[in-house]
Amino acid sequence: MTEKHFYEHFQKDQPTRSGQRLTAALARRIFEFARIKAHDKVMEIGPGRGAIGEICLEKGLEYFAIEPNREMAAALEEKGAKVTCAMVPPLPPLDRDFDIVLMIHVMEHMNSMYDALQITRQIGQVLRPKGRLIICSPDYLNLRSNFFNCDFSHNYVTTRRRLEQLLVNAGFTNIKSCYLSGPLAGLPSILVSALAAWMPFGLLNAMFASNKPIHKLYKLQLTFSRAVLIAAEKAD
Repeated sequence: MTEKHFYEHFQKDQPTRSGQRLTAALARRIFEFARIKAHDKVMEIGPGRGAIGEICLEKGLEYFAIEPNREMAAALEEKGAKVTCAMVPPLPPLDRDFDIVLMIHVMEHMNSMYDALQITRQIGQVLRPKGRLIICSPDYLNLRSNFFNCDFSHNYVTTRRRLEQLLVNAGFTNIKSCYLSGPLAGLPSILVSALAAWMPFGLLNAMFASNKPIHKLYKLQLTFSRAVLIAAEKAD
């Protein structure tokens, strides 16, 4: 299944230059965390504008993507990526296996626990032995109501504990995780995301929906809200 207009609101809400820099810094952080090697085959599910894809392509990696929005899929293909336009789950038929699969701000869009478990298990089937799944998703414990308010398609609640449990039940092992606040990790991410949780811009954006400065400040608040970055290895 593909949908030309799915996630069209994301397409229309173009980032500022500072937003682009933050996105690029986050992509580099995730790329380093994933420990992607020179000869790895990489697949990304839901790459969006393709920040991580650009890094992979610049480094000459074999990079594949599954993207439901046709315009974003076409833009990735123009950059040199091999793209399948499809919604998940289920995974579309694939004629290769992978060393790394990335889901960056995608798992929270699953409709239910069953869909989250289904896609995670299917990813395990297309990973090579010792292949790794990398997930980055917002931490509901930090965002609270903003978890749902920021995106109409957020359905599956993600936290560090829930994602670890999901991966264990999908047959993954050697699970490692950390917190992020934008591109920040470690203690700075905890402190900055705690501050972001107290910012009032979500409420102000609801009250003054047409106010562009408040909208941009709300996006900044969301950017620095806490996210979980987690890696897990396919069991033997």
